[in-house]
Amino acid sequence: MRSSDNLRRLRLVDVDVGGDLHRIVLDGVAPAPGRFVRERMDYMEGKADGLRRLLITEPFGYESMCVDLVMPASMPEAQLGFVIMEVMGYPYYSGSNTIATTAAVLEAGLIPMEEGSQTVRLESPAGVNTVVAHNENGRVRSVTTQGGAAFIQAAEQAVEVPGLGTVAYDLAWSGGYYLLVDATALGFVINEANVDGMTEVAARIVRAVQDGFSHRHPELGDVGLPRFLHFMGPLEEQPDGSIRTRSATYGHPGVIWHCPTGTGTSARMARMANAGVLQPGTVFETVSPWGNAFRGVITGHTRVGDFPAIDNTITADPYPMAYMDLTVDVDAPMLRQYELDHVLNRRVGDADH
Repeated sequence: MRSSDNLRRLRLVDVDVGGDLHRIVLDGVAPAPGRFVRERMDYMEGKADGLRRLLITEPFGYESMCVDLVMPASMPEAQLGFVIMEVMGYPYYSGSNTIATTAAVLEAGLIPMEEGSQTVRLESPAGVNTVVAHNENGRVRSVTTQGGAAFIQAAEQAVEVPGLGTVAYDLAWSGGYYLLVDATALGFVINEANVDGMTEVAARIVRAVQDGFSHRHPELGDVGLPRFLHFMGPLEEQPDGSIRTRSATYGHPGVIWHCPTGTGTSARMARMANAGVLQPGTVFETVSPWGNAFRGVITGHTRVGDFPAIDNTITADPYPMAYMDLTVDVDAPMLRQYELDHVLNRRVGDADH
């Protein structure tokens, strides 16, 4: 008879943001040690990465999914904390994941929902993020997140890529290191038909830049290698004064997301601000190869270390679409590789809480 000691239950909410599935883990995971959310992220990456691999690989997930683990905040101004998990690892911040997590915790009642506009403060590994949710009839209709400052750390860089020659890029920080490349210069029109080609080329560029990469964040220190690349399409001025562009964000290895991503949008806005072509208050809309859009706005200028930076917001419309209790046998042969016994703490039969 199967031992119930090996059966563990996770409480999950799947949220669609811009065509990408964000799986929010609300309950069932043992508390990660560490005073701050960043320290808990380091623990999850080093000692409990089986949770990420369980939820974004077959048979329970796929690599373009995102996972967000909700936990208590450590900073008094934040209501909850969360750790972000993606195919490339553990980003410090993500706009779409913040938007998805906000919708999930409000609709699940972890933070009491208020009708109309509601300010929520969530602690990510990058610090406290201020979020404004727009709620109607008990549902979250849209979310605007104020992320960390975005800036260009190294402009007008070049790298030799086998088979491609010299590729120009800017190195941006917007919650993770981004390589910003001109899609047209690489021969790409950003659309769904070109996703496979862009994925292959992006992987080659990222590997080339990672070889010998030595940049450090001016405040956070060593934050690892760049694992994001943002294909930039031409800018299109709209009749209402906004600016629109096609874009595609790649996560290494092997994923171009269906949404244009909040951090990709922020990185592009930082580049445009440096060039003087995007002013505070102007709406900047990025559109993914699948036609999904995010709206960004520069809200002010600041500095990070010696670098001019922008404060900015990202807006998208989340849709919680599935509520699940997932019960897994941590001793199943397919799951032993994830070493989940110390990660999942809610046994089947435990009282609900």
